[in-house]
Amino acid sequence: MSAGKQVVRRISRNAISLALGLAAVLWIPVSLVAQAKLMHQHGCAPPPSPSSEPSATLPHPAPPGVKTAGQVFKNVEVLTDVPADQLMPSMRYITFALGVRCDYCHRQDQFESDEKPAKKRARGMMKMMFRIDNTYFSGDRAVTCYTCHHGASKATDMPVLADSISMPSASASTVAALPPLSDAPGSANSPAVISATANPLPSAEEILQRYTQALGGEAAISTIMSRQDKGTLDAPAHHMHSAVEIYRKAPDKIVTMVHAPRGDSSQGYDGSVAWQARGDEVEELRGDDLIRTKDLAAFNSGLNLKKSYARREVTSIAKINGHEASCVNASRSTGAPDQYYFDTQSGLLLRFSTQIDSPLGAIPQDTYYEDYRDVSGVKVPFVVRVMRPDGETIYNWQQIQTNVPVDDRRFEKPAERSKKEAKERPAPKR
Repeated sequence: MSAGKQVVRRISRNAISLALGLAAVLWIPVSLVAQAKLMHQHGCAPPPSPSSEPSATLPHPAPPGVKTAGQVFKNVEVLTDVPADQLMPSMRYITFALGVRCDYCHRQDQFESDEKPAKKRARGMMKMMFRIDNTYFSGDRAVTCYTCHHGASKATDMPVLADSISMPSASASTVAALPPLSDAPGSANSPAVISATANPLPSAEEILQRYTQALGGEAAISTIMSRQDKGTLDAPAHHMHSAVEIYRKAPDKIVTMVHAPRGDSSQGYDGSVAWQARGDEVEELRGDDLIRTKDLAAFNSGLNLKKSYARREVTSIAKINGHEASCVNASRSTGAPDQYYFDTQSGLLLRFSTQIDSPLGAIPQDTYYEDYRDVSGVKVPFVVRVMRPDGETIYNWQQIQTNVPVDDRRFEKPAERSKKEAKERPAPKR
């Protein structure tokens, strides 16, 4: 192969662990929300218009100039033409839909290997799924892995009697004990809608103004130029307990660091480049991953809706943990909308609902904000709970400090930082 040709990257064990591990660990992980037709309903998202986007053959190929999964990764056969940054979300979706881990299909030390029969079977199943959607649903994603598997590695071929299964002793690989990855209204994790039309709803601008006042007012918010959060991360389903810290700096810089027993992982944005790293493995984030990482740089989630979203609409009053909340449906120019739930009494943000999309299906994610406390005149949630199909991740902040000195180099992509430091380091004396 000539030097000018694209060199196919081998998928190392660390690289895969990095991409999948960060997605399971970091608060509001990197998510891919790109051109989804089916939306995760939360009692407020309107159904998509059939004419809003022309039907196309699945899986959708990468736009011109965007690297494909086949160009970047080794031994990809079915998802060859999708954008490279959609491959890992697709793999994460399979783990949720089938209730398995990566090593169910892959050799842990050689991910490109075709040694395991399950990997070959998975390729056939993906082709079957795309064929069904293209033949019977005009290229819309209607049938997914979860349609049949429901969190079990082996799809059942007959109804199951409910009282014949003892849930405490049932295998996690055969029984779906988590909320369904369903796009249908009324799914297990959808809040109850109290009213959508009975009384006039406030405008999104009114709700955001009230939220600003509830946090402490625009004057107090504008004095915060940097913030340091330190606390713990607990994921009970994964038996995980780690220290975590987040640094933010105005106007749009952020770095999140998780200190786990098996090593540190981090994710950041320096104002132009987004990245994630673990050990010696570093990956630059693009597309929707870049957009979502930039969103995390905001000191107060939901405060920049006017800047981050093309359209905002209040659609209903829902019930969130016993509180009535106004649902703001926020849409970007592409992709499925997100939902923000603001307490009708306090004005504070209670929940943020989104989905991590992939060519194979969408993974719902809900983030709850609790225990608001005053920090330098601005209210900040000291408990954040992130709900995904694989369980709950809880962030307890022990210390939050504002306007602390933070060097800009802390936010830089590690590889670039290392090169810069090496350049600035004086030559050793002889």
